[in-house]
This record gives sequence, structure tokens and C-alpha cells, in this order.
Amino acid sequence: MEMDAKTISNLLGTIEWGASTSIRLFWLKIPQGSRDALAEALRKDEGAEVIVPIVLREPLFLSANAVMSDFSRLLESHKKSFEDLKVVRDQKITIILLLKENFNLSQISSPVVLPRWFPIMGGVEAYLHISDLLWCAETELLNCPGAQIDLMSAALYDLECSIVERLRQISVVKSGKVRALLDTINPGGGGTEAMLVSFETFLKSVNDPKGYRPNSTSKSCLMSLLFSQVLKSSPDQLSSLSAKFQEAVADNSVELLRPTLFGIMLRPSNKTIVAAKNWHSLLLAAFQVYQLMNASAHAGEYPKYPVSLISSNARDLLEFLVAANKYVAFLFAADEDDMVTG
Repeated sequence: MEMDAKTISNLLGTIEWGASTSIRLFWLKIPQGSRDALAEALRKDEGAEVIVPIVLREPLFLSANAVMSDFSRLLESHKKSFEDLKVVRDQKITIILLLKENFNLSQISSPVVLPRWFPIMGGVEAYLHISDLLWCAETELLNCPGAQIDLMSAALYDLECSIVERLRQISVVKSGKVRALLDTINPGGGGTEAMLVSFETFLKSVNDPKGYRPNSTSKSCLMSLLFSQVLKSSPDQLSSLSAKFQEAVADNSVELLRPTLFGIMLRPSNKTIVAAKNWHSLLLAAFQVYQLMNASAHAGEYPKYPVSLISSNARDLLEFLVAANKYVAFLFAADEDDMVTG
């Protein structure tokens, strides 16, 4: 997620102040770009909130037992930044530490005594809570840039295209395996050729893969049929479907795909071969994207979640989808190698 002064100010605005709190401290990891330039932009921000950005270069806040002394050192090191503030009566101050790496301690709390020269509450003891900004700040579920729904949609579309193409290829030499899968996901749906043509025609009708959003009711979309099956399957039933998929695409891979975290939580109890495990992960990841698309389209019906959680989930899914697309492409390459050496 790109961080600029406006984005940071907006995130701070989503976090409510605690009762009787006049000073708060957040940290934010800025792994790339100039932290000094970002700090300068934040100082010039003319929002309602007083923000003091500090580029942290000292080894502070490494131990929960040294919070008070470390905070005193921090204030003394940046005394001028606070003395230059134009703070009116009853105004509050937010300090944000810009780091290259994450804190070892994600949440720190301690009573601290503010120096007498401090713009507010000078000489008074205050309770300081140091928090990760991206975990405390909340945003609407998935209709934000960090959710990256458009990239997921495009990756899911590419994956579906590759799977349909693979089913077409295998249907020529092992039609029974493909037929067994199609009968499972779309019983009474017609012949193998008719269904494959229907899948291909549907995919060709998609004008913009980034706006691709299948549902669970269409009979002409392979992913829609899969979502319908996932919705009504137990983990073990889904494992059986994954095995049929593995056979239908003639997948004999022995390298295990790393599933999404969601996929681990729904792993089946029965033992299966590696390739079937991979298709289990593929089906769950596709279903996960489908559910996130729906949540994005109806964001107002859902609660807010931490920015870091939404971003981490998006990254987990996108990394898997990239790996999954390469995985299916490898099936074609493996067949070509067999033809050369056969």
C-alpha cells in the first residue's frame, strides 16, 4: 500500500482518541522512498489534527521495560519540532514514527512524565500507548486500493482460461476423466464438447479481465460451477472434487504449492497425493477471490477491518494466484517435454 502524507492523515482520522487522551504515538514502516520527504509533507499537512512526524534512526523502544526512558530521549532529541508547534488550548498531538523496519514490540504501553517544556500537559504524567498505525487504522472492507480486487479478478480470469484450455487438451486423449469432472460439477449439463464450448464462449465475452466477476449460478462459466460446488461441500467432499480435477487435467506434479492461509484452515482430514492437494488449494483460493469480490461490491454491509489485515490478505492471495497460473502453465510445458523425449 502506497503511503503519502494525505493517506497517512486519512488513516489517522479513522482512529478514535481514547478517553482523557491528549497525546498518542504510532509507528509506521516505510521500507522504500524518502522518510525525510514524507515527514516534511506531513509537517505541512493542514488538517485539523496536529501531527509530529519523526524519522526514527535511534535504537529505541526495543524493550517494554525502557519505554519511559526511551520516550524521554525521543522528545529531547526532537525538542525543537515540538517547541515550534502552534498548539491551541485543549488541542491534541499525534506523534508518528517513520521506520525502515517493523518494531520488535508491536504494542507498547507505559505511564510517562512529559517534560515541562512540552506544548501540552507539561510536567504531567500521561499514559502512553505506542501502536502500529496500519493495524489500528481501519478502512471499508475491500473497496479500497489495498484490497487489489482488480488484480485478483484479472489473475482469476487468466487461471480460468488456462484450466479450460487444459481440459480441452486432455479431452482429446482422456475424455473419460474430463467427463467425470464435468458430470460432478454440472450434472445433466450436456456433452463434453458442448460444455467446453460454453466455457470458452463465456471467457471470450469478458471485455476487461480486471472487472471479471463470476457468480455461483451461471452454467456457462467454469468458475461459477466450481463456486457452487465449494459452497455446498465439506472439506472432505472438496478433497474428492480436487482429486477429480487433478485427474481431469492429467496433473502428476510432485511439487507442493503453498496454499493461502485460508486454504490451510480448511484442509481435509484424508490423505491425498501432492497434485490433488494443489488443486484443493486452487479451488479454495478461487472461492476466496469470489467471496472478496462480493464483499467489495457490497462493502457497506460489512464491518471495517485493519488496513494491514486487508493488505496482507490481498498479498497472500495474489502471490498464490501468480504461482497457480505458473503451475497450470507448467502442465502444458511438461506435456511438450514428454512429446520431445517420448
